[in-house]
Amino acid sequence: MSPTGIIFSYALGLIFAAGGVLFLVGLDENRLLFGLPYLLIGALIVGGVWSSQRRVARRAAAEAAAPDEDGEGAA
Repeated sequence: MSPTGIIFSYALGLIFAAGGVLFLVGLDENRLLFGLPYLLIGALIVGGVWSSQRRVARRAAAEAAAPDEDGEGAA
């Protein structure tokens, strides 16, 4: 994923999470109806991007430690 896509995804997730918190705090009626879904969607987006970044880093570390064609690890 490109750095711009990562930044955009984090920003979108944080906007949803902040909107959910604002709905929970600011609304009198239906606060749970509007606040919780937005908060959950924001948490899912941020969590998904974060786990994707961890997966990419783990895969890159595994490829760096994998033996080359000579049978030796990457130096």
